[in-house]
Amino acid sequence: MLILSEDQEQKCASELVVENFDLKKRTACERMAKFAHIVDFRLPEISTLPPLPEIITFYRSLSDKYRKLQLIIKKASKGIFWDEELQQEYEEKYLPLKESTISSAMKSLLRHHIQGLVVAITESPRILPKSLLAERIFQERPNVILVALYAQDGRVSIRRRAGTEIRCDLIAHRLNGGGHSYAAAGVIRCDGESATTTILTATRVAQELQNALKDMLSIRL
Repeated sequence: MLILSEDQEQKCASELVVENFDLKKRTACERMAKFAHIVDFRLPEISTLPPLPEIITFYRSLSDKYRKLQLIIKKASKGIFWDEELQQEYEEKYLPLKESTISSAMKSLLRHHIQGLVVAITESPRILPKSLLAERIFQERPNVILVALYAQDGRVSIRRRAGTEIRCDLIAHRLNGGGHSYAAAGVIRCDGESATTTILTATRVAQELQNALKDMLSIRL
């Protein structure tokens, strides 16, 4: 979560919790806040961190996710963000699925030209962090400016190519959500009696993005 503090410095929610609840004396809490800041704002130092966001996303897709996530919480409370146990899980259970899942998502990717932008839309696999998949799309599709990753239940993650001025948070606001200027999320709701059975598709996502971007353009004009 992006929050602008009183001194106009961008801080994530974890940092504000540490500051406002006087937790700076707790080394583990301060380290967690620094970790969260680097990940939230996609700073260059992220390449030096252990792949904790990946393993967390993977655990959340499992049937015993609560037990798995509790183990991570207990480790983090002691200032341990990575150890041999997590490394083994990462190498033996997650990595074998990672590349095949990315490959599948890339094959189902559709590109649309919306309001002068090349937009890539694909369903987001549950086991992958959305930031990781978006970065791969930007790497392999140089002309793509905006990425929309959707789940069948209606959730949509929107990310822009670095160096562009597109406001993802404004797009997400029109999709019942919000977030950062560079990455945000919204929900595409279904109307009518079939709302509980309707599954979100790439075509519907493209239509909603068309409307959102058209609204933004008309406001600028």
